[in-house]
Amino acid sequence: MTATTPQRTTGERAELINALDKHRGFLLQTAEGLTEDQARTRSTVSALTIASLLKHVADTEEQWFRFTVEGATAFDGGHGSDVDWNAIAADDSWADVEWEDTRFVLSDHETLEFLRARVEQVAARTAEILRTADLDGAHPLPVAPWFEPGASWSVRRVAIHVLAEISQHAGHADIIREAVDGQKTMG
Repeated sequence: MTATTPQRTTGERAELINALDKHRGFLLQTAEGLTEDQARTRSTVSALTIASLLKHVADTEEQWFRFTVEGATAFDGGHGSDVDWNAIAADDSWADVEWEDTRFVLSDHETLEFLRARVEQVAARTAEILRTADLDGAHPLPVAPWFEPGASWSVRRVAIHVLAEISQHAGHADIIREAVDGQKTMG
């Protein structure tokens, strides 16, 4: 093999990358052929739209795979960052915390074209990490009420978690799309 010939990804790494690509593809397919207005249409009682799901999946995947490289600091400045979870954990006052969930809020510049490109950009970085990372390498999870105290997650565990997130949100998007214009991605 020459220095310019890329090494082929096989085995578990290839399976993780392929599974993520497949389910990410289902999500992206739900946005095909939509107008900007349709992509931002709330068709259920939730605040979810196809566009907001694309944003959330890209942001979440990016953050989790940054975690595989950086550890818990990848969550600094993210979800609930204005809350000192360590202090709250010390006196077990999780239920008293108020914070605004902005993970699904879209900016004007976050068009379908932008969001689809962002999903693809994040996917490329994920694949790069999965091709080279020690799948058993792990970091402690940050302190937050939704994480098991003292738990660590490996790169493999993060990939499985992100796969579940993408799959779940692809299903949400499919339901939204069917309500918007009758099209179905799955089933």
